Amino acid sequence: MGILERARVEWFAAACGLVVGTTMVFVPFEFGAAIFQLIYPYVRPLGSLFLVGSAMMIASLLYPAWPGFVGWLGRALFLGAVGVYWWCASILFLSPSGAILYPLIAATLLAERSARFQGRGLLTVLIASVSLCFGTLMLLVPHGFDRFSFQGAGIQPLGAALLGAGALLAVGLWRRWPGAGRVALGGLSAAFLYMMGVLAVRGSWTGMSVYAVLTLTCALLAAVRRWPTLAGVRWRLFRGMALASVLPILGVGAVTSYLAQRALEVELRGKARQAVAAETAWLEQTVTLARSLLRAQSRNAGFLAAVRAGDREGMRETVELLESEVALFDAAWLLDASGETLVASARLNRIVGNFAHRDYFQDAMKGGDQVLLSRPFLTRANLPFVVFTVPVDAGNGTRVVLVGGLSLQRLGLQPTLASRSYHVELFDRRDGTLLRETDRGGVLTRAPLLALLGEEALSTAEGMWEALDASGRRLLVAHAQVAGTPWTVGVTARLREAFAPVTRMGAWVVAIAVLAGAIALMLSQWVGRDVAVRLESLRDGFAALGTPARELRVRAEGDDEVAQLASGFNEMAARIDRTQKELREAIAIRDQFLSMASHELRTPLTPLKATLDLLIRQSESGARPTPERQRAVFERLTRQVDRLTRLIGDMLDVSRLQSGRFALTVAPMDLTALARDVMERVQVSRPERQGGLSLELPTEPLMGRWDEQRLDQLLTNLVENALRYSPPGTPVLVRVREEADGVRVEVEDRGIGIPEESLPQLFTPFFRARNATEHYAGGLGLGLAICREIVERHGGRIQARSEGPGKGTCFTVWLPRAAVADAA
Repeated sequence: MGILERARVEWFAAACGLVVGTTMVFVPFEFGAAIFQLIYPYVRPLGSLFLVGSAMMIASLLYPAWPGFVGWLGRALFLGAVGVYWWCASILFLSPSGAILYPLIAATLLAERSARFQGRGLLTVLIASVSLCFGTLMLLVPHGFDRFSFQGAGIQPLGAALLGAGALLAVGLWRRWPGAGRVALGGLSAAFLYMMGVLAVRGSWTGMSVYAVLTLTCALLAAVRRWPTLAGVRWRLFRGMALASVLPILGVGAVTSYLAQRALEVELRGKARQAVAAETAWLEQTVTLARSLLRAQSRNAGFLAAVRAGDREGMRETVELLESEVALFDAAWLLDASGETLVASARLNRIVGNFAHRDYFQDAMKGGDQVLLSRPFLTRANLPFVVFTVPVDAGNGTRVVLVGGLSLQRLGLQPTLASRSYHVELFDRRDGTLLRETDRGGVLTRAPLLALLGEEALSTAEGMWEALDASGRRLLVAHAQVAGTPWTVGVTARLREAFAPVTRMGAWVVAIAVLAGAIALMLSQWVGRDVAVRLESLRDGFAALGTPARELRVRAEGDDEVAQLASGFNEMAARIDRTQKELREAIAIRDQFLSMASHELRTPLTPLKATLDLLIRQSESGARPTPERQRAVFERLTRQVDRLTRLIGDMLDVSRLQSGRFALTVAPMDLTALARDVMERVQVSRPERQGGLSLELPTEPLMGRWDEQRLDQLLTNLVENALRYSPPGTPVLVRVREEADGVRVEVEDRGIGIPEESLPQLFTPFFRARNATEHYAGGLGLGLAICREIVERHGGRIQARSEGPGKGTCFTVWLPRAAVADAA
């Protein structure tokens, strides 16, 4: 099954945790449904647990080399948050979908860490299990999944689709049919997308988030055939940017959103208190003014005299004054001690009759002279009113009741001092009758606040509460009692509308985080691709190091570290190339040297062995050679031994040069005397070339501090070399001259000469010019290298000059008066 078997639950769980945690932290006031009542006070800490746990799980997945406790702690935090959410929002409120989904996530997440499933992902097993369980329960108990349907329809068809797709996925996993598994996952993605859409319409944020992740997961598993290789520079940049861009923005945004929500909540509570205080103050002022007016008129002497005299016209003047345009009351009337109307209200169409059955009349007749406030009631004109009553004792046993009424309709039309976003209620605590409501204007009904909070909560003088209305919206309620009245004012604010700016800000923060993350990831891929291409060229270059067939070069673009690395690689490759060339040349020279050395050593050994064999045979036969013949044999043996000694000496000198043990023994000496000795010795050893050797010396001795033995070796090598490569009869000239800063020695011949291309390498060990190889004259190619070392150890210099093959050669040596080693 490949990718389907390796897909891990941990990635899915981390994605769910991030989405759910972000929702809880940024928009906590959207969790107002009844199922969230238990977790609502802790929704932000719970969301933080989801976020932190998911972030730690993602970090452990992206960086497997990190300590193992990071992943375990992240899983523990995530599972703890899932457990709380599952119990409070699924089990206690009997939500079958949550009761199934979250335990399956926890079980498969833990199973993945066991030894049995090590290296194997269980995400497809989780999806198949969820689909089978959901489908079965939707078919058996469809009413438990009503929230996944529109108007209660479509549950069983959805269950059949989930059951069929889950069964196909399970069979595909069991029989290892990847095609069947991908078809099933495609169907499940469509089913989960439908469920996500229904929950989005109903405002279920957590459910919508989880099913959105399920939908995306199924679609990815169905579409992707092979995961990209999670290695290399691009992957490292990708995971680094994923953590460095998205998570910090979410973290900062969460803190900012929390602080903004707290500030707005404090402001909202403060405004609610101010609104309640303003409403109660206005009502207290109204009631106080009404009582004052009614009491003042009830004590008016003229009114009392009119009552005693039975002067209805005088009593009418008082009543009309109370319900005039400038007065507070909407209606006023006067009743006698039996409840009959003495003066009717003009505003109530002068309705008359006996009102002894009214509570306000009965309360007033119980005694006292206080201004009483009645319960709300409907007048005979079917108008909602509350009335203020005051009993009036006019003397002579005459008692009347003066009544001033306030229309609840007019009271409801009065503009509220609270913000338009607040809902204001006024109700009578005695029976809970609604007196004023800003939204619907309804009166004489049961106050909605009593259904939200209950009479016990509203029995206090003032308070602040949070509650849920019938539609699941969370409300902030502030209430206060109107002093001197049985009235209570309640101001209600819908938290969703009140916190809409913060919610929008949180949404913008999340969107910016996602956008920044996407841009950062794209930039990381672009930068990673550029770096990876250059590093791949370096990798190919390193792989090709040591290959002589090509010259390695990589592009060094820009001025960054990778470009510097590429430049360093090019320099290293060039040095390696030069070294390889030198090594190849050295190997070729070594092979040539070995060939020449074996030949040169064999050349004297062959006549030595032949001569010794001859001597042995003569000794065994008893034949005695003549003295002249013996002398010739010994001279021949001596020459071959000398030749062997010279060859071995040259090789020892080269060994000393390479090991740094080539030292000088400096002492005062005469260079002209040394030159004569060398020329005499060469002439003795080569009598056939005596006529061609010439020496030019100054008349005075050339004294200096040099190593006599090494200078002897130098002159001997140069002269022998000139003789070796000069045809018989050609002259060889040795000149020794004194110069201002030292001496100059020249050895010039008319021999085979040196090609121009061979001059730079002429003093390299084992090197022989092309024409010298063709004109074999013996030797190992070490003499000139030793000569250069001798001259340079003395602080001088040596140079060869030739006009070309066949035109001779001149070696020039410059020496200071005192060797550099001696001067040091």
